[in-house]
Amino acid sequence: MEKYTTKIPIQQEDIRAIIEAFQDGDFNYWENFKEHPTTTHNGRGAAIWNEIFTELEKKFTKDGFQVDKFNRGFWQVLFIYEEETKYLYTFMRYKNFVSLQNKSPQNRLMHYCNLLSKVNGKLIGTYQIENEQLSFLPTVFSDNTVDAEMQEILNVMLDKIQGEVERYAIVLVKQEKGKVQDIECKIPVEGLESIYTESWKDYITIQYEDESYSSEGIAAEETEILLFNKEDYNLKVVQKKKRRQDKK
Repeated sequence: MEKYTTKIPIQQEDIRAIIEAFQDGDFNYWENFKEHPTTTHNGRGAAIWNEIFTELEKKFTKDGFQVDKFNRGFWQVLFIYEEETKYLYTFMRYKNFVSLQNKSPQNRLMHYCNLLSKVNGKLIGTYQIENEQLSFLPTVFSDNTVDAEMQEILNVMLDKIQGEVERYAIVLVKQEKGKVQDIECKIPVEGLESIYTESWKDYITIQYEDESYSSEGIAAEETEILLFNKEDYNLKVVQKKKRRQDKK
């Protein structure tokens, strides 16, 4: 089976804008923290993501792009859609993506990355998977009811985009002390295997480390919340309350 070799059609200046957004977002968070320190630091990772997403929105609110948000549980995911290439991009920490890949099939099933990866479904069986050690989800996907539910949620997500989505790509970033150390873009398929990875590391501008940086090496973690409907969440809350009452 042949390898997927189609380069991701993104301009160099847009790759650099993504890198700048991650670094500027992290910097903005810590500047605000210095000005308004808090006793506790709960939700720090989510707060840094808010700044990064804000910077991405600023840089890509321009002709030829659509920038908006998907809602998954309590987490909002910013996406960028390029109208000419019909490529849809989302963003994640590299180690969080690897962690997600290593989760059980059931825990990966309704994650927004896996749902969006269905867009690339026509590539399955046509191109070689990069890491054949990963666990695919054939048993789960053979369930027509589950697959229909996944497709319904995906359709709701894609309805936010004006235009056809030809390909879904996820941008993965490694960042230390505010500086982007590595960045790559993957073309994932269902089950979160990847058929293609493109390194964008050469676009990282060399910068001297700021010794006064105050992040203490804390990475901005993405809260792992699976995508579910509000009705599903309300049902789970009711069931949990009932179990507590039954124990009394």
